[in-house]
Amino acid sequence: MNINAINQQSSFINTAQNAGKGKEMGQQQFLQLLVAQMRHQDPTNPMNGSEFASQLAQFNSVEQLINVNTGIQSLQESQDVMSAGLTNSLAASLTGKEVKAYTDGLYLPQGEAAQVNYRLASSANEVTIVIRNQTGAEVRRETVKSMPSGDNMWQWDGRNNSGDRMADGNYTVSIEATAGENPVNVLPFVEGIASKVSYSAEGVFLTVNGVPVHISDVEEIRAPKFGL
Repeated sequence: MNINAINQQSSFINTAQNAGKGKEMGQQQFLQLLVAQMRHQDPTNPMNGSEFASQLAQFNSVEQLINVNTGIQSLQESQDVMSAGLTNSLAASLTGKEVKAYTDGLYLPQGEAAQVNYRLASSANEVTIVIRNQTGAEVRRETVKSMPSGDNMWQWDGRNNSGDRMADGNYTVSIEATAGENPVNVLPFVEGIASKVSYSAEGVFLTVNGVPVHISDVEEIRAPKFGL
């Protein structure tokens, strides 16, 4: 086959594939393309039977690939919808439950203290806790000594480094821990009753002790203590 015939064959397959992107190619469309190709073939080197069979096989392969791809996309969309539905149902069932979730968020209630929870991978000689406001400015820094591995807590009295009472609301906490000169892995978390479920473009969030936490950050779920 000459170069023109090869180009015609390639054009035919590309046309079939492009048609499949918009909608499934029907039998009538395929026949129209095939007739058009035969009309414009090189008369000095017409398509033989094996070439015709090859064209059919290639068309069928392209059509099958298009159908497979469409099927996979439909399956993925169905799985996404099902997964979102299950996640939303699970989140709704968590209200009223005691939840533990990893987050650097911290809520200071009006006139009260706020509990800073954190987990140490190993014991630490020194743990530095820094609380920042919504703009990222430091409001309180505290260093505690000789903390064991596992879950620990520090009670923030709601005052800044100057001793002034801070406004109630949301803050963030960052914690660094060391054992001698070696850093210790530390994870802040919040623990309490899930009071609200929120849905947004960023995902599903639970409000725990006034702190919104993504459902993927939930570590533990327990029945509330004392029947609450």
